[in-house]
Amino acid sequence: MEYIAEKYYKKTHKGKYGGDGLGELILKACGLVDMLTHGRIADIGFDNLTGFQQNMVKRAVCLMVDHFTDESKAVDFESFSMPDIRVTRYRRKEKPWDVAGCGKWAWCALMSTGLMRGVL
Repeated sequence: MEYIAEKYYKKTHKGKYGGDGLGELILKACGLVDMLTHGRIADIGFDNLTGFQQNMVKRAVCLMVDHFTDESKAVDFESFSMPDIRVTRYRRKEKPWDVAGCGKWAWCALMSTGLMRGVL
């Protein structure tokens, strides 16, 4: 289910992403929301959520789209070396939003709805 439209992302959220494929990113984010909430929104029905929950789900989707676009620009490496230079990125304990791939602020917005009970 799509929880926001492209117009909402652009006009209300004033999102960072302005390229082609926005609809696909929104669908990807909505699918991730459904996965993280264990399908509870579909079971309850989006219209049956409280106004606060609806707003936070929409916000989470927008923040996920922003996160997806930021992540695609990020360089991710474990280590890099050249003669006389070595750079290594040490992995710290993974945060749940890193494991889910949604970003910290989208995770927090979705957590505030009370729909994310249980383990991933």
